Amino acid sequence: MQVELRTLIALLDGAADELIPALANKTPLEAAEKLFIDRLASSGLVGYTGAYLHTHQFLADLLAEGGQVPRGILEALALDIPLREGMIVYRLSPARIDGGSIELEYNLSKEMLQSLESLVNKMLPLISDLSPRIYFNDGRGILVLAKTGFKPVSSSPFEDDGLDALPIMLQDFVRRIALRNNGLTIIPWGGGVFKNLGLRPRVRRLSILSNSPAAHGLAKLLKIKAHNISSLDDLLNQARRLVKEGNVLVHFERPDMESHKRSYTGKVSAIEEADHILEELYRETGYRILLVIDHGTSSMTGRHFRVETPFLYAEKPAEEVSRRFHEKIPGEFVPTGRLLNLISK
Repeated sequence: MQVELRTLIALLDGAADELIPALANKTPLEAAEKLFIDRLASSGLVGYTGAYLHTHQFLADLLAEGGQVPRGILEALALDIPLREGMIVYRLSPARIDGGSIELEYNLSKEMLQSLESLVNKMLPLISDLSPRIYFNDGRGILVLAKTGFKPVSSSPFEDDGLDALPIMLQDFVRRIALRNNGLTIIPWGGGVFKNLGLRPRVRRLSILSNSPAAHGLAKLLKIKAHNISSLDDLLNQARRLVKEGNVLVHFERPDMESHKRSYTGKVSAIEEADHILEELYRETGYRILLVIDHGTSSMTGRHFRVETPFLYAEKPAEEVSRRFHEKIPGEFVPTGRLLNLISK
């Protein structure tokens, strides 16, 4: 009887980066001591995919057939926010604005977040004509608009027109909050109209391990299981259990988080941590590994950027390292929507 080979899909969030002078002009991916990943790259298929600005865009193309889903809608679904067809939903992120430039704030204190949320609620009458509802959740938020009269653009705070892409009423709302709060405000982005999307999963026997609301929202649309991760031990225990049921996607978010802190040393550490976890899981389960990176995140500026990102697919590691896995490794381009074809062979 032939044994079914199952696959661990490892998503290294934001692991691609710029050259860092303090790392001898290497990227964190190049500088990291990641022997297991490099052994996988030495034995398997390597190439490029992308390029995206955000994780939810990458995951939608990787896991689903049927098109992109706005970030706001995915996160609202993950939080079980009541929606009806035609509503417009945005993700809200704390940010500072200076003229037209936007800098997201990732490390605000609990007190600053509470103060910002209180001010946002006080300013909500400015957009009362849109019948707004706001839901805050651990430093982020969701804006639901029942009445609009405009078509939302699924903008990004990392694009030059991140604020100008919003309707004038929302621009004014954002700027008025900033004026009263020393430039600190909230940015609506990733907006879209809630409707029947008709997405289909590319693989059905899949579980997701992630703390990302966007990943959980996409899982709900695709009717696949998604689980939060409370610790590294919890990640290992859940992955061991879930591999018995089928393929598993593990979302390593720490490389992106360290980038937003502008910590290239933290990012190197995060990549090395993922390497150790993957080696331990392979040693215990023996499943194949598809390693992917969703987008670039600069550990110099803390901002996401579009770049074709490397991937690898291997059934087992090589005995010795003959090539290292990094942003410039030679390989062919494979569209993200075709990557899962590799695990069905």
